[in-house]
Amino acid sequence: MTLALLFCFYLPQASAAPISAPDTANQTVPNRGALYRVSDGRHTMHLFGTIHVGAPDFYPLEPRITRALAAAPTLALELDPQNAGALQAAVQRHGIYPDGQRFEQQLDPALAQRTLAALRRYQLPAERLQNFRPWMLATALTVQEYASSGYRPELAVDNHLADAVRGHGGKIIELESAERQMAIFSRLNAAQQAQFLGDTLDELDDADLKRKLDELVGAWRHADSNGFDQALKEMDDDKSFASRFARHALLDERNPGLADGIAALLAKQDKAVAAIGILHLVGPGSVPALLKKKGLRVEQIY
Repeated sequence: MTLALLFCFYLPQASAAPISAPDTANQTVPNRGALYRVSDGRHTMHLFGTIHVGAPDFYPLEPRITRALAAAPTLALELDPQNAGALQAAVQRHGIYPDGQRFEQQLDPALAQRTLAALRRYQLPAERLQNFRPWMLATALTVQEYASSGYRPELAVDNHLADAVRGHGGKIIELESAERQMAIFSRLNAAQQAQFLGDTLDELDDADLKRKLDELVGAWRHADSNGFDQALKEMDDDKSFASRFARHALLDERNPGLADGIAALLAKQDKAVAAIGILHLVGPGSVPALLKKKGLRVEQIY
């Protein structure tokens, strides 16, 4: 289920222009994502579940997370949206072929033709992407599918949170690094990268794609914990290589490091906020579950 990629893996985008949010003066702002309160007995922090794309009507967020951001001396994200230099360097090392190599030469002819057809369908310039490795092509196509449905990377929730905290002089720290995230994909050999791309193309060709995408985003829009559980179950039930890789490498393997970073921040500082992809907050091996195992008090607010 590669559609879930942007619920657990973040490619930072340039900050967008200020968002024109709907007028909510006379209406209740709904809960979004998931919000937890974590305490070690001395310090308390909030943990928020994000989606790495956005839409104007995602904002403003509801008052409890808005107040937490306004009071936060520090916001911890997977990656800092403004750290574009580190991202570009990591992409160059792990996502781009050496000079002169082209994906059309590296892929099986049938897969290369399917990829070119998908790039045309999403109006992505094939010539400019010829040096993309297969996993980078898969990611670019997934992002474009979200964008074609109105969910824009430059309006990612992470960007909004970072802008809110920077706006009052707060600090942004990274729980991971672009190098670490991109290096996960470098573990894939050429055949596995091709399989990852092929599985992504299969999902993008699914007749139910739009419904599945809207259900995924809808779960975040409405803080639907059952929807998140279902998304994780569908990832587990999907035996494609791409889904198994996303489940184990992008979720299970990263959750302990994210939990360690959040616990370390809590030990040092009061009233911080941490925000990570929503699927990191779901299931028995989730970040909240790991924080509880560390002896921390973890309370789900919604």
